[in-house]
Amino acid sequence: MKFRFLGDGDCPDWLLAEINTLSRMTSIKMKTLGQIVMKSLTEGELDEEKIKKITQDAKLDLSDAKAMIAALELIFTSSARYGVSAADLSSELQQLGLPREHSTVVARIHTDYCPQLMATLSSQSLRVNRLSSIKVVSCDGSSPFSTVSLKVKKVDGNEEESTINISKDDVQVLLTELKRARTLMESL
Repeated sequence: MKFRFLGDGDCPDWLLAEINTLSRMTSIKMKTLGQIVMKSLTEGELDEEKIKKITQDAKLDLSDAKAMIAALELIFTSSARYGVSAADLSSELQQLGLPREHSTVVARIHTDYCPQLMATLSSQSLRVNRLSSIKVVSCDGSSPFSTVSLKVKKVDGNEEESTINISKDDVQVLLTELKRARTLMESL
């Protein structure tokens, strides 16, 4: 069977197993867990203490908690990615065996947080390293080559410096092309 919230694909077996685990929780705990997971997806912080409390109350172990979080992350990110409505998401989760109350809770969380999740996912996609500076380090008259230093700011925030040797004639061509590329990128 194909599911829209999974991009018109089949449901992975591990997700089916976790639907069963999620079904063992009360709908109130499901709502709290769903909100914690969604908050971690949008803000980047996972409240581990609340998760421990919820799973201990439901008599679940740590591995079950991790698997439920992974399942909810997949459900929320995939449904946002594929633009699934709350009604369709609720219906499809019920088809997978999640109780109606739980499916309604997940769909409501999806509706409440979808705009923030979409913004977060968009900001994380298509990220590339950025050229932060370029300078000609040495260009003496005795050598046919110039040394150019490039500083690249990586996606993780760290900077990396690289040096290349290039013919003197190609230095100006390189600089011109890099300026043209910067102008094009800034216009996007």
